[in-house]
Amino acid sequence: MNRLIKEEKGAVMIIMALLMIVFLGITALVIDGGMLYMEKQKLQDITDAAALAGAQELPTSTDQATAQANQAIVLNETNPILFNINFNENNHRITVTAEKSIDLFFAKALGFNEAKVDAASNVEIGTLISGRGAVPVGIEYTSQIAFGDIKYLKVEDATVGNFGALALAGPGAKLYEEDFKNGYENELRVNQIIDTQTGNLAGPTSRAVNFRIAACPTSTYLNHPVDCPRIVLVPVFEPVVTQQNQVKQVKIVGFANFFIENVSSGSQSAVIVGRFIEAADSGEIDSGSLNFGAYGYKLTR
Repeated sequence: MNRLIKEEKGAVMIIMALLMIVFLGITALVIDGGMLYMEKQKLQDITDAAALAGAQELPTSTDQATAQANQAIVLNETNPILFNINFNENNHRITVTAEKSIDLFFAKALGFNEAKVDAASNVEIGTLISGRGAVPVGIEYTSQIAFGDIKYLKVEDATVGNFGALALAGPGAKLYEEDFKNGYENELRVNQIIDTQTGNLAGPTSRAVNFRIAACPTSTYLNHPVDCPRIVLVPVFEPVVTQQNQVKQVKIVGFANFFIENVSSGSQSAVIVGRFIEAADSGEIDSGSLNFGAYGYKLTR
């Protein structure tokens, strides 16, 4: 009988030891597994933020794109050395990858000291076909857009051949000036029909342009923050309704980015001086549409 009892006690101890191993395994799976999931999600969020930040400098400068991506990583209190940043051949895609070792807790009892988590984010840029924050000045699609060259946008009644003022929020100089200062709050899309703006817009144009310059006074078209108000989204249009040599309505065929240098105004018209640049911003993209230097971007994983 004593021997049987001893054998049963030994069996119970073996069972308890096995149950303890199972318990540690389940605990490690729940606690350490949950921690690994959270760390992976955090790393994924950082690679997303870095790729999106870098994409805003494409396709013009991979150096600035890399700097913006690294800045986003630092702002998330992470060491950039953990991350790799790469671009495709035409600089239309940025890829940010990362790998990180995580110390485990309960799994150490099972012989596992650490585990690795990784993340990858791709942001691709393409022709912008919709956007918010546009200014109420459009250019005809037949105009020459040479990136970096000085260009003069003459704002007056939308006569054929001129750069026309647009009635985005509605007719009237007050709405026009507000849209120019702050950007049109609603979305504009390719193939959308827009009314033109009429009347004397010299004063509103001059005030709005100087307002934007004052908000970003030291920037140049080659050196500026991505959110500099001097970079404006400009609709590119073709006339659809013309009466007595005056354009009444236009159709948006694309978008361009314009960096404002200065403005001059007379009694009836204003001339905005600046340069067309290539830049990316948030918005829907379509690789088959006409491109005028305005890009949108899309995040994939």
